[in-house]
Amino acid sequence: MPRVKIEMPEEFLFTMEHPVRFSDLDYARHLTSVAMVHILHEARLQFLAKLGFTESNIFGLGMVVTDMAIDYRSESFARDVLVIEVGVSTFNRYGCDICFQVTNSALDRNVCNAKMGVVFFDFDKHKIAAVPPAFKTLVGDTESD
Repeated sequence: MPRVKIEMPEEFLFTMEHPVRFSDLDYARHLTSVAMVHILHEARLQFLAKLGFTESNIFGLGMVVTDMAIDYRSESFARDVLVIEVGVSTFNRYGCDICFQVTNSALDRNVCNAKMGVVFFDFDKHKIAAVPPAFKTLVGDTESD
């Protein structure tokens, strides 16, 4: 099977740091894939908060993760400080990709690139909904559908 290829956006809109904890490690003392999923989820929520939203209220709609891919590039260990840059790309009618570039700050080494496919969701109607135009404008989407 070919490796996952994740294209990063031209611009990142948010950056956060995350220290790797001992509880994030596996038996070989590497950062676990489960911990990385949690770190990326936190980065997405902090990104939304910076924009003034929660995942349950973005211009009246929710955001639901539909898929996720992580392309690991190097190891990470306890006490490493990860820098997570977040951007948005690949809009379609109902959603987009939230992209993450994770770097080990001490080594200036790419730990992974990742993306979460998300859709907007109307929880009252229990249906997916079109991307709010104001969200596209806010994150600088210049592509047309």
